[in-house]
Amino acid sequence: MGLESLGFHYSILSSILSSFLIIYSLFIREKDYNKAEELFIFGVIFIGISWSGIEWSLYLMGYNLFLLITMPIFPLLCYFISTSAFVIYLSERYYRRRIWIIFAIAAFLISIIAVNCMNCLFE
Repeated sequence: MGLESLGFHYSILSSILSSFLIIYSLFIREKDYNKAEELFIFGVIFIGISWSGIEWSLYLMGYNLFLLITMPIFPLLCYFISTSAFVIYLSERYYRRRIWIIFAIAAFLISIIAVNCMNCLFE
């Protein structure tokens, strides 16, 4: 198991754990809204970081994530669409709209940087 495979698995695990952090923020929302919103924001940030980790590890394995997304690879599409829908739904329903809008803008900007600078990362 190489570094890229280990990074890929840790990124998937961190995404699952950040989803649990977001779900936990829903449980404490009634008691302390401010703390719940902070936990939700941290969960969203960690999901974004895990996406970057997945992109980095796939790049080290020799795959371009942005080409893989345009291909009909169902599990990969389901992963990114479900986490995006999860964040958008919870932001709209329980928290503020600007959280998912900032998340979407940051994901877009990071993807532009990653597409235009594939060789900027250390291998």
